[in-house]
Amino acid sequence: MKTTTMEISRFFLLVLSSLFITSVFAQKKGEQEVKEEWNLTTSKTFYGVSVYTDIAGPITSMFKDGKTDFSFGVDADICHTIYPTFEAGYSKYDATESYNYGLTQLPGYSYTCNGPYYKIGANFNFLNDGRGYKVIPLLYIGAKFALSSSHFEIENVRLSNQFWNIEKAYSVSGTGLCCWAEFAVGLRYPIAKFFCMGVEGKLREFGTAKTKTVEMPDGVTLDVKQSYSPGFGNFNGSNWGVKYTIGYFFH
Repeated sequence: MKTTTMEISRFFLLVLSSLFITSVFAQKKGEQEVKEEWNLTTSKTFYGVSVYTDIAGPITSMFKDGKTDFSFGVDADICHTIYPTFEAGYSKYDATESYNYGLTQLPGYSYTCNGPYYKIGANFNFLNDGRGYKVIPLLYIGAKFALSSSHFEIENVRLSNQFWNIEKAYSVSGTGLCCWAEFAVGLRYPIAKFFCMGVEGKLREFGTAKTKTVEMPDGVTLDVKQSYSPGFGNFNGSNWGVKYTIGYFFH
């Protein structure tokens, strides 16, 4: 399944790269033939707001059972240079295969997690050569602080006491909180007037999730440390990710 996901990501990266290249040549040709009056503006400080959604999450969810992921974001264009941004999303994931709890598993064991996540930060654009235009291409770096609150359910975890020769199975549920920092490099380009497409590579670092202590009815306590968090992903996997977006610029 990892191979399939990587192949899908590479396919969309190739498609988006082709679209970007085509758009660049199309725009240059258009500028030579007719001046794009629709894109002219006298603003010099605040240019508008972009609203976009990630298209990679819903598409990959179609090819992976037990996964749902979607998100949207908004950012403000200040001087075509600084873009304060806010993102929100929801993720549901069956992380049974990747859950590393260190306990013996019973038949029917499962670990699922779901919940919303939020990110706030800013991007810095290096292609600030579009003064006098409403929407311009972006080549940016950015940083965000991210937070997620999730609900987890674990079924059929086996605990044993060798001294008393007792073995029991437990099912637990609860809520968890995770926070992390996210660093990004991205490209966004207008493809049809104010409609834009983008691709962004991101690195998630400093992820922390508090251990949740759950007390069973018989007095046994179980310390649960999440291995997956919405918006972050699998703590035991890669910290790298790719996002493909489509959005509209409101000027």
